[in-house]
Amino acid sequence: MTIRKLSRREMLKALGLASTGAVLAACAPAATQPTAQQPAGQAEAGPAAAPAAAGKIKILHWAQGAEPTDPNTQLTEGQTRHVAYQEIADAYMAEHPDVEIEWYRFPAGSQTTEWLLARMTAQDAPDIYWANTENLWPHVNKGWALAFDEYMNQPNPYVAGNEKWRDQFQEVSIISQTGPDGKLYGVNMDGAGVMTVYNKDAFADAGIENPPKTWPEHMDALQKLADKGYIGFGADLSTNTCCFPHWFEGQSYVQLIWDDVYKWDDDGNRVITAKELAEHAQKGDALDWDAYLAMAHLLKDMSKYFPVGYEGQLDYRQLFRQGKVAQYFEGNWATSEFKASPPPFEFGWNHFPIIGPDIYPRAQSKIVRIQGAWGAMQYHVPGYLAEKEPAKIPVIMDWLMYSSKPENVTKICQETGLVPLTHGAQGIPELAPFMEPYDLATPYQSWGTLDAAFGLEEEYKLWQQYLPSDMSDTEFLNAAQTAWKSVVDRVLESNPDWKI
Repeated sequence: MTIRKLSRREMLKALGLASTGAVLAACAPAATQPTAQQPAGQAEAGPAAAPAAAGKIKILHWAQGAEPTDPNTQLTEGQTRHVAYQEIADAYMAEHPDVEIEWYRFPAGSQTTEWLLARMTAQDAPDIYWANTENLWPHVNKGWALAFDEYMNQPNPYVAGNEKWRDQFQEVSIISQTGPDGKLYGVNMDGAGVMTVYNKDAFADAGIENPPKTWPEHMDALQKLADKGYIGFGADLSTNTCCFPHWFEGQSYVQLIWDDVYKWDDDGNRVITAKELAEHAQKGDALDWDAYLAMAHLLKDMSKYFPVGYEGQLDYRQLFRQGKVAQYFEGNWATSEFKASPPPFEFGWNHFPIIGPDIYPRAQSKIVRIQGAWGAMQYHVPGYLAEKEPAKIPVIMDWLMYSSKPENVTKICQETGLVPLTHGAQGIPELAPFMEPYDLATPYQSWGTLDAAFGLEEEYKLWQQYLPSDMSDTEFLNAAQTAWKSVVDRVLESNPDWKI
């Protein structure tokens, strides 16, 4: 087995097979903890310097939505058992009998950000864990994630002709893993997109011949659906429901600031990071409050067609299946669910309505989509392993390289319904609408990018105050700017080096 440029002796040491390895490991002193001057997350994932313990190396992997279904899980109607990643792991372990892949089961009811904080503080996270990078960037300087650069710049030995592992992945995948310091802090093999799923029968009943393409057509369709007794659009403002408010922002706000989308992209990598937003917030030019107010007006107009009780938590997806809600935002992962358990009517997919200069003068009539690296196979390694268990790192990376073989990513994406971001991998045919051309994949979602937990909570509270009320524009902007500042202050407290 070839890992980067390790010699056979180094690889044997990493697997605990060198003749002296077991003895040395038994006598080795406890690993020292990273110092403040050298955070674990900024350590490079280089060749292992210390031998591993005798016996198998166990890799504990939280695979999120790609994980094999727990054999003890009782499936509900419409659910299918996931087996692809287990079959891949079995094949890997057959080739590497000294490695054991074990699946970490995320605790039910836990919040990702709280879980990450607890696990990184205790230094007992899985060896490989899932996280959207917006959850990592405010904390990457604390050693939450290991830099992958040395491995990403080496060939993947499992892919013929590959010269650099990073070349296997689409640009959006690499951008998504690029931290505020320019280093890569993970691997991202698949992704996700968001579109509007709609009930074709309801649209036909309301006399809507074609799904709306522009904002005026969208609003006209909502009224026609309401006139026929349908709930025009499924939505709620609960942080426990994914994910209407910030999906709306991601698809509309970017249209309103089209020519200025990248004005906060200081490093020019075409993605807006929490650090960049925090720095520009201190300069007073983030957010663009005129455009944000225009977006609030659009959302308020649309809220007339939301379900009763949208201010709290609603199961509008179930209302859609019941034929009551005519449409709602949904991720491409639902294609698998719809395939396994289709609703009792014909449905289709539509892009977010185009906003033109007739609605807002700076809008440019572009198709914007939330399409990016938020899939299940987005994996990171705790930074503290560079100090605690450095010999494990080459094995972890080798397993991830094996996982990223195009045929393996295909096998998992065929099961999960996610969009492959690995060259050569194929998704399910039902993903065709998500492959249609668009003008821009939104590069950030302001509040969620700045702080994926507290930031979204504050924005959701803002909408809960504004949408059902008679709040004036001035009152709304005052509330929005106050909430935004509280999020910025909290992020800066955790990242004092971002202060300017």
